[in-house]
Amino acid sequence: MKSVLTICIFLLVFIPLSQASDIEQRRAKIIEVIDEELQEVERLSKNTGRRNPDLLLRTAELNLEKARLYREKENNDFLNIPPAKRRKINPKKFYAKSARYFSKANSIALEIARKYKSYSRIGEVYYILGFNAKEANKQKTASKYLSLASKKSKDKKTKTRTQISLAEVFYNQKKYSRAAPLYEKALRNVKDKWWTKDSFNLAWCYFRLNKTRLAINTMLEVYKRSKSKKYIDMRSQVERDIGLFYATSSRVPEGVSFYKKIGVNFTNQLITIAISLKEQGKFTMAEKVLDQAEKFEKSQKKLNAIYIEKLLLFEKYGKYDAHLFMSKKLQRTSKTAKLTKEQKSQYIFQLAKVSAILQRQAVGKTYKNIKKMRRKKADQAIEYFGILALVDSSKRDEYTYLQAETAYAVGWYTKAFEYYKETYQYTSRSNRTSAFKKKALEAMLVTLSAFKKSSAANNIYVFKEYLKTNKNGKKAKDISIRLFNNYMDKKDYAKAQGVLDRFSKQYPKDKSQEAMLAQLMEVSRKKRDNERIRAWISDIEAGKYFVSNKYRNKLQALLTSLQIDDVQNQLAKGDKKTALVGYLKILDDPYSTKKSKINAKYNLAALYFELGDAANTHKWAISAIQEMNASDVYKFSSSFVTMTNFLFSALEFSFSTEISEEVIKKLCQRKTKRKNLAFKNASFIALADGKIQQAEELVRLAKTCKIPIGYIDEVEYEIMREYFVQKNWNRYEFYVMQLKDAKRSYHRIIDDLLNLISIHSRFNNVEKIKRFNQYLWNSYFRAKKNKRSISMRGLDYFASLKIKSMQETINKMKLIKFQFPEQKFAGLQKKKLNLLTKLTSQANDVQAVGSGVGIVNSFKLLFESYREVAQEIYDFVPQGKSADYIKKFKIDFNQVGKQLESAADQYRAEARKAIRNNAILNKNNFYFQTGKYPIEFHGEDSAVLMDRGGRK
Repeated sequence: MKSVLTICIFLLVFIPLSQASDIEQRRAKIIEVIDEELQEVERLSKNTGRRNPDLLLRTAELNLEKARLYREKENNDFLNIPPAKRRKINPKKFYAKSARYFSKANSIALEIARKYKSYSRIGEVYYILGFNAKEANKQKTASKYLSLASKKSKDKKTKTRTQISLAEVFYNQKKYSRAAPLYEKALRNVKDKWWTKDSFNLAWCYFRLNKTRLAINTMLEVYKRSKSKKYIDMRSQVERDIGLFYATSSRVPEGVSFYKKIGVNFTNQLITIAISLKEQGKFTMAEKVLDQAEKFEKSQKKLNAIYIEKLLLFEKYGKYDAHLFMSKKLQRTSKTAKLTKEQKSQYIFQLAKVSAILQRQAVGKTYKNIKKMRRKKADQAIEYFGILALVDSSKRDEYTYLQAETAYAVGWYTKAFEYYKETYQYTSRSNRTSAFKKKALEAMLVTLSAFKKSSAANNIYVFKEYLKTNKNGKKAKDISIRLFNNYMDKKDYAKAQGVLDRFSKQYPKDKSQEAMLAQLMEVSRKKRDNERIRAWISDIEAGKYFVSNKYRNKLQALLTSLQIDDVQNQLAKGDKKTALVGYLKILDDPYSTKKSKINAKYNLAALYFELGDAANTHKWAISAIQEMNASDVYKFSSSFVTMTNFLFSALEFSFSTEISEEVIKKLCQRKTKRKNLAFKNASFIALADGKIQQAEELVRLAKTCKIPIGYIDEVEYEIMREYFVQKNWNRYEFYVMQLKDAKRSYHRIIDDLLNLISIHSRFNNVEKIKRFNQYLWNSYFRAKKNKRSISMRGLDYFASLKIKSMQETINKMKLIKFQFPEQKFAGLQKKKLNLLTKLTSQANDVQAVGSGVGIVNSFKLLFESYREVAQEIYDFVPQGKSADYIKKFKIDFNQVGKQLESAADQYRAEARKAIRNNAILNKNNFYFQTGKYPIEFHGEDSAVLMDRGGRK
C-alpha cells in the first residue's frame, strides 16, 4: 500500500505537464487511486477492530496526502481570483475541504499516539501531528511533535522530512540558530525539487547568524540549481535578496559582478532592497545597503536616486543631522545631473517637511530650557530653508522669510533682521507682487524693538523704507519721530531738520514738532550759535513750526541761560572770582527769568561751599530753597545735605539745622527718602547743639509732613535719652511711655523702664513701680516672641528674677533631711528628688532668657545642688539597723548619689561649653575653670560717656 502511494506522488511531481487541465486530471487520478487504497485500508482496519497501528497509520497518511492535494488545488484556485473579490472571501470556508482531511489525519494520529505509545513507527505518527500543526500555524505544537518525530523516527526518509518541517517551524519563529543545523542535516540526505526552497531558507538562517560567506555561497548554489527543471525555480528570490547579503558584508564588487552576469542593474537592485528593508522597519540595515550603493555607483544620475532614498530613510526615523548632510550633498550634485520631475518633487517635499519639524521643535516648549539643542534645531531649520530657496527659487521670498521667523523665535534678532531685510530687498527687486514684502517690512520694525540697542543705520534704513509707502497715520507719524531721533543720534542735523520740515507739513498742528525743534535748538545752544537760535525763534514766530505758548516763553529763558553758561565756563576754567561776579550780575539783570535767578542763587551757595564760606553758603542756600519749587528742591536735595554736613563740621549747628528744616518744609508733601534723611540729620544736629526743644519742634513738623514713624521713633528715642542725661525725669518718663509700644523701639525701652523703676524705688512709689514692671514684662515677652534683641542689662535682670526662683527651690530642698523609718525615708527621698527636677526645669527657663550671667549662675546652682544632694546621700547612714542591712542599703542608695554626681559633672561640662561658645564674661566663670590658678572676671561698674558734641 505504501509503494502505491509513492508512485502516485512521483507521477504528480516529475511528469512534465503543459496545461493546467492536465494537472487537474492527474491530481484527480491520484486522488482516485488514494481513495481506492483508503477504502481497502479502512475495511481491513475495521475487520481488526482498529487494533492494527500499521493500518491506522496508513489511513492517516492517505488522508494527509489527500489533504495536501486538495490544499494545492485550493491555493491555485484562490490565487486565480481577482484581488478585490479575493479580499471578500472567508478563507476558512474556502479551504474547508482540505482542512477536513487534515483534521481526519490528525485525529487518527492522535488515536495511535494515545493507544500505542511503544509503536515502532510512532515517529511517523508524530510527524503527521507536527505537519498538521504547522499547516494550522500552531507553531508551538508543531515544534513539540516534530521534535518527538525527529527523536523517535527510525525511517530515514521520515526523519529527513521531519527535520525539514521542524527547521521550517524554527525559521518561521526566527530561531535561526536552531533551524540551521536541522536544514543542514536534512539537505545532506535529500535532493528533491524542494531542495532549492529549503536551501534558500538555510541561506537566510546563515545571514541572520552573521555567517555571510556561507549565506552567499548557499544562495549562489540555489541560483545555479534553480536553472534545472528538477528543482523549484528560486532565481527571482535570489536576485532580490543576494544583493543585501553582498552589501551588508562589504562584498559589493562581487555583487556587482553577479548582477552584471545576469544582466541586472546593481544599484537599482540595492535601492529596491533598501526600500524593502525600510518598509520592514530595518532602518539600520537599509542605510548600510544604501551606503554600499553610493560607494560603488559612478553615475551621477543614479547617485541622485540613492540620495533621494537616503533622504526618505533618514526622515523616516528622525536622523535629521544625516538628512541635512544628504540634502546639502544632493543640492550640489543636482547642479551637474538634473533631478527628474518626480525626484525634485520628493526632494522639495523632504526639505519642506523636515524644515517644518525642526522649526516647530526650535520654537516649541520641548527644548525651551535645553538651549544647546534648541540652537541646533533652529540652525538646521534655517539651513533647510536656505536650501529650499535655492532648489525652489520660485518661493525664495517665502523661504528667506521663514529663515527670519525661525531666528526671531529663538531670540537671534540680528540674524532675523538680516533675513527679513534680504526678503524685503529680494521682493523689491523682483518686480512682482509678494505678500512677504509687506510682512518683512513690518517684521523689521518689530525686530528693531526687540534689540537692546539697535544700530542707527538699521533704524534709518527701515524707517525710510516704511515711509516710502506709508505717508500718513499714527504709525507713520511715530516712525517719522524715530527717524528724526536716529539722525540726531548720528549727528546728521541737516537730515534731521529735513524730517522735521516734512513732519511739520504732514502734521501741521502736532505738538511733537516742539520736542524735535527743542533738540535742534539745543544743538545750536551748545555750539553757542546765537544767530541760529534767533533764526529758529524767527521761524516759530512766522508759523513754520507749531509750538505751545509755554515753549515760546521758555525761549527767553534759553537766551538767559546762555549768560549762565558763560559763568559756568569761567568756573570750569577755575576762575571762581569771575564766576561769582557773573552769578551776581544775573541776579541784578532785570531781564533774567525767575528760574535763572534761582539757578544763580543755588550756584552761589555751591560756589561759597567750595570756598569754605559758611555764612554765604547758608545765606544763598536758604534763599534758593525758599524760591525753588518742591521738584527742584528734591533734585538738589543731595547737594543741600552735603552743605548741611559741611556747616555741622564747621560747628555752625543752627545754619545746618535751618537748611535741613527748609528742605523738609519744601518736600513736606512729597514721598521721598531725602525728606526723611533731612529730618533725621536736622534733629540729630539740634540735639548735638543741645537744642532739645528745637528737636521736638522738628518732630512735630515731621508728623505734619507724614515722615515714616520709624524715623520719628528714632529721633524721639534720642530726645528721650537726652532728657535722661539732663535728669529731667518727667520728660524722660513721658517719652518712655510714648515709645514703650513703638514697633521699632519697644525692645530698647526695657533699659529705660529699669531706669524708671530704679528712680521711683528711691521715692518708694509702689504703684508706678508695679506698673513699670508690668510694661517691662510685656516688652520682654513681645521681644522674645518677635526675636528682637534685648540689651545685656535687660537679659541679666530677667535672668536674675528667675535665679531667685531657683534659690527658693534650693532653700526648700535644704530643709529636707533624710530620716528613717523606711516609709518616711521614701517620701522624703521622692520629695527631694522632685525638687531637684524642678530646679533643673527652672535652670532651663533661666538659660532660655539668653543672659550670659544667668546661664553661668544657673549652671553653678545646678552643679552645687546636685553635688550637695549626692553628698547627703553618701553621708546618710540609717540608725538602729544591722551592719548587714546598712551595707546593702548603702550599695543601693549610693547608686543614686553617683547618678546625681554624674549629672553635676555633666552640668559643669555644659557650663564650660556654654562659656566658650557664647564668649560669656562673668565673675562666676572661674568656678568652672580647671587648673591651679582660675581667673576671675570683674566688669567695670561705670564708664565715661561722651555727648553728641564730643564733650564729657
